[in-house]
Parts: sequence; C-alpha cells; structure tokens
Amino acid sequence: MIRYPAVAGSFYPVGSELKLMLDEFFSDLGELGEERKITAGVAPHAGYIFSGYTASRTYKAIYEDGLPETFVIIGPNHTGIGSPVAIYPDGIWRTPMGDIGVDEELAKAIAKHSNLADLDELAHKYEHSLEVQVPFIQYISQKAGKEVRIVPITLGLQDEEVAEDLGRAIFEASHELGRDIVVIASTDMMHYGYAYGYVPFRARGDDLLGRIKEWDFRVIQKILEFDYKGMFDEIRKMDHTMCGPGGVATAIVFSRLSGAVEAEVLHYTTSFEVSRSTDAIVGYVSIVMRKA
Repeated sequence: MIRYPAVAGSFYPVGSELKLMLDEFFSDLGELGEERKITAGVAPHAGYIFSGYTASRTYKAIYEDGLPETFVIIGPNHTGIGSPVAIYPDGIWRTPMGDIGVDEELAKAIAKHSNLADLDELAHKYEHSLEVQVPFIQYISQKAGKEVRIVPITLGLQDEEVAEDLGRAIFEASHELGRDIVVIASTDMMHYGYAYGYVPFRARGDDLLGRIKEWDFRVIQKILEFDYKGMFDEIRKMDHTMCGPGGVATAIVFSRLSGAVEAEVLHYTTSFEVSRSTDAIVGYVSIVMRKA
C-alpha cells in the first residue's frame, strides 16, 4: 500500500526545490548524536515558507540527539474523513524525497493497546498535518545514512481521554516490542483573524502580535510543565484555536511515562513574519521533551 503525497507542490515544493529549501533550513545542522534523550517533539504543519524553519528546529535537535528507529507522528484530522483516532496500518509513504516505510508491527501493537484507535488508512488520504512532517524525517535520516520508519496517527477527537489512552498505548507498545521511538506532535498555534472567524481581541501592529504571542505562550507554558490537563484548561478558557492539542497531550503523556523531565522551546514565530498581513495570523512553535 502506497500513500501518495496530497499537498506536494502546495504546502512544500517538489523536485530539487524541496532539497534546496531543506538544505537552507538545516544549514546549521551539527553532528549526529548518540545519547537519545529526546522522547517527543512539537512541530508546526503550515506551508514551509511560513513554518518550515520552525519545524526544522525540532528535527535538528532530534538529529543532534540521535535518531530513533521509528517516528510516531500525530496530527489533527482536518478533513473529517475516516476513524476519529486513525493509525495508518502498513505500506509506504511517498514524498518527493522518496519512500519511507510504515512500522506495521508497531502500528498494530499501538492499536492493540488502545481502547480508542483503529487501523485506518482512509483518514490519512488527504490530510496534510502528517505529510508535511515526513520530508523532514527523510532529510535527517538520509543525512545520517540510517533507515527509519514512521507510524502516522490522525486525531479527529482531541481531549484528555484520547491523549491518556493513546499516550499509554504508544508507551506500552514500544516497550513490548523494544522499539526506540520519538513522538512528533504536529500542531499550529493560534489561528487569528477574520479569515478564521476568530477575533477575540482587536489591536494593531506590534500590540496585536504581542497579544497573540501572549495567548500562545499561556498554552506553551503548560506544555513545558508537562501539564496537558492545564493546557486543555487554558485552551478552553481562551477559546484558543490551536489545532493539534490532542497530539501534544499524547506526546506529554508518553514522555512522562518515558521519564522525560524537561521541555524546551526552540523557536517561535508567526505567519505575519512572512505575509506581513493581519487578516490571518497563525502561530508556530518548536518544542522538544527530554529525559535527564
């Protein structure tokens, strides 16, 4: 089974342009690490021109920490198609960077340990939130000369119950198989503006950007504290439009079970830095979670 790219040429370039863009993002890439302390990362999933550099910071940190055997990538289901908690079961994912295999054994083990997840490829057919992560994974694995695999998971349901179930299932499945993994939570932060039907406050210029950053960092602070319940509380209090809180909460649950003790913001930006438009502004953040 082959999952063909749905957003190549729109969210990210094709052909040599993609490689050149990734080379630029990773121009400061350090040495391949061996310690393997990173348990999870958060990365955005907008068009690369807006959020690609921010996403690259997560993968740069993972490369310099040491590559896992498998990346479990979790993102929101924007299309509404397929299972509410959908694990891609087997086969390969194809991007302009080549093919990458799905870790079928781990996918089935996660589904076995979960009370909510299904093995379902339909939910992934047109979803961009996971696809845009894959070229980054392929780039760093090719740089390392190491073959890695992926387990893509989309979430149409995003709440504490789903995160607790899925985070535990990923932890138990990876331990059962002895699989070295990193969880990637794919999310964008606040979606502000009339284009999104979301204008909780009105301001201009630097004040508007400051308010957006303030609201985003109220959520980010809870992530840094590994407090996924507090994160959801902040989101509900503000009616915050972060699109992938379920994946982030799952990454927190998995990381806590894995012994992670610290989280770090590596980069934060907004779409305004590129678009210079206040009609629609989206926040983007790169975070990693680590063991001591």
